[in-house]
Amino acid sequence: MNSFNFFVPTQIRFGTGRRKDLKDILPFYGKKCLMVSRPLNGSLKETFEEIISIIRSANIEVSFFDEVIPNPTLEGVEKGLALAVANQVDFVIGIGGGSVLDTAKLIALLYNENVNINWEEAKSKYDDPFAISPKPEAALPFIAVSTTSGSGSHCTQAAVVSDTKTKNKVTFFHSALFPALAIVDPELMLSVPSSVTAATGFDAFTHAFESFLGSRVSPITEQMSLQAIKLVIQNLPKAIKDSNNIKVRSNLARADTLAGMCLANGGADLPHPLGEIIGGICSRIAHGDTLAIVYPAFLKYKEKIAPKKFIKVAEYLGLESDPSSLRNCLVDLFKVTGLNTVLEKSKISNEESKDIMRHPLLINLQPNNSETIVQLMKDSLYK
Repeated sequence: MNSFNFFVPTQIRFGTGRRKDLKDILPFYGKKCLMVSRPLNGSLKETFEEIISIIRSANIEVSFFDEVIPNPTLEGVEKGLALAVANQVDFVIGIGGGSVLDTAKLIALLYNENVNINWEEAKSKYDDPFAISPKPEAALPFIAVSTTSGSGSHCTQAAVVSDTKTKNKVTFFHSALFPALAIVDPELMLSVPSSVTAATGFDAFTHAFESFLGSRVSPITEQMSLQAIKLVIQNLPKAIKDSNNIKVRSNLARADTLAGMCLANGGADLPHPLGEIIGGICSRIAHGDTLAIVYPAFLKYKEKIAPKKFIKVAEYLGLESDPSSLRNCLVDLFKVTGLNTVLEKSKISNEESKDIMRHPLLINLQPNNSETIVQLMKDSLYK
C-alpha cells in the first residue's frame, strides 16, 4: 500500500442537541471569550440568544463581534481582533457559516497585543496547506459552532477572506487554524433558506469531489469523499423541498464534515481558485454560487482528463459506467436546486467580466499560463 498522510486534530461533537455540550466544555478554555457571528438581531437571533445563555451559564464572560459579512474582509478580521485584545479574552467561539468561522479562526490565530497586522507578511507566512507547524505563542483556542452545511471550515486548516484593496480572495493556511473543538448540531441548520442550502450544499460536494480528483487522495479520503458525494446528491434536493427535515439536515451536515476533512488532506481543484477570482471581483456572490458558475465548464474539461475517476464516482452512485453519466447527474442536480440560474441571477456586468478575465491570478493557475484554463473561465462567464 502506498504511504499517505491524514491529519485532522479537531474534536468533533456531532448530533442534534450537541450545542448543549458547550456548558461543560468551555470552562476548560478560559473565563472570557469573544463570540464572532453575523448581526445578533438578524435571522439567527434565537440561536445566538440560546448560545449566549449557554456560555453565560458556564460562568464565562462573553464579548461580541457581530459584524461579519458574506465574503468577509481583512478589515473585519482587524476589527474583531481589536475587540479580542481590548477585552483580553481567553478563547474565540464562532457561531455561523464559513464566513463567520473563517473570520473567527484568523482572530484566534493572529491574536497579539499588537493589533496592527502586516498582511503581506501573514500571506507569505501562512501559505502552506499541508504543513504541520507549532501554534503561534499568542494564538488563542478556537471553538467552531457551524450553522450551515457546506464550508467545511469547522474541520479544515484554511481561512478565506477578501482583500478589498486588491479585490483578491486570500486563503491562509496553518495547522493552528483547525478548531480545537467543533460542534455540528443539525438543529441549528433547520432555518437555513433554500438558496443558502443549495449554495452551501454544493460547496460540500465540490470539496469531496475535488479532493477525490487530486493527487493527494488516500484510502481514507477516497471513501470519505464517495460517502460525502452520495449524501449530497441524495439529500440536497430533499433539504430544499423540506427545510425542517432533521434527518436530511443531519445527512448534509455529515457530508459537510466528511468533505471538509477530505479538503483539509487532499486540497481543491481548479473551481476553487476560479470561483475565488469571481468572488473577489463580485463580492456580492456567495462562494458556493461562484463554484456553480464555473462547474459546468470544469466538468466538461475534467471528464476528459480523469475519466476513470468520473466512472468510479458514477458507479458508486449507481449510475452507468460512463464519465458523462456523472456530469448528467450533476446537470440534473443543478436544475432541481436552482443552481443552473446562478449566473443569470448574479448579473455580472461586462466590466466585471473583463476584470475577471484579465485578473493576474487567472493566467498563473496550474498548468501555468494555460490557454485552456483561461478558456474555461471564459466558457463559464459567456454562455
